[in-house]
Amino acid sequence: MLQLTIYCMNAKRRQSRKWWCAALGVWGLAGTACDNVATGDVQVTMSGGDGTQRGLPDTLFQDGWSIQFTRYLVSLGDVTLTSASGETHSSSRHVLVDVQKGDIPLVDLTGVPAGRWDVGFRVSPPEARTELADGQVSAEDLAMMRERGFSYFVEGHATKQNEPVLRFRMGFPVNALMNNCINGADGTQGIIVPEGSVARPEVTIHAEHMFYDRLGTHRGVQLRFEAIAATAGEDNVITPGGLATQELTDLRGRDGNELRDAQGQPVIYQPGAFDVRTLQEFITQSVVDQAHLNGGGVCTVVK
Repeated sequence: MLQLTIYCMNAKRRQSRKWWCAALGVWGLAGTACDNVATGDVQVTMSGGDGTQRGLPDTLFQDGWSIQFTRYLVSLGDVTLTSASGETHSSSRHVLVDVQKGDIPLVDLTGVPAGRWDVGFRVSPPEARTELADGQVSAEDLAMMRERGFSYFVEGHATKQNEPVLRFRMGFPVNALMNNCINGADGTQGIIVPEGSVARPEVTIHAEHMFYDRLGTHRGVQLRFEAIAATAGEDNVITPGGLATQELTDLRGRDGNELRDAQGQPVIYQPGAFDVRTLQEFITQSVVDQAHLNGGGVCTVVK
């Protein structure tokens, strides 16, 4: 019994410790030693990176446009850590913030047992519990997004040589659990909580998803804006209603003719397995999985 108690106190692998402590509990031998688990803390931030804060330069686009956001509102929360055994540590905090203005502290979780944890969170429209955490978003914005079911709301402008400045203002109705996230820093699953120290994962919003030309993959995508630009009204403003008029099977340029690239080839958007027919539907689907972990770490989308 003494050897088993010492083992429980000194076990370095949390799974082994949990199994032995459970066994001791069945035998009536476990004491306070089994509660003496090495722990660390987790401080989660959210960032839009250079994409939302500095914009997307024309070198990233196939058609010479560049993008600058003036606002990029994100409604997100319910950060949850899950161990291999199914244990969870979570926060019910839900925030609406403007990641164009900078990085935002999201959640602090303390006393988390050291080891590897899966990371999940939910992108969802504002609720009664939603906090305006960064002071950059108004109560009117929150009410508007809640009423329309938006989790993302963006404003900005697009520029291209010899073209007028085009402005856009639109929201996206996303409600999705992002789960089992890959760590973009090292390609592993989730995060490691260090013993006696702090893990600092980041939820990274990838604004470039809005301009992808294919769905269902992050490989081989190209950024395009010309098809979006063609939907601008006489006031040079792009709206969701305008995007809904652009049929994926019959893309048109600003001159009303078939949309072609610089090499004279027809511009094609590839929807993959998704049933989307207009550019508005395509973009809405494309932004669903744009929240990543630690840069480029993709997450599984559960609706």
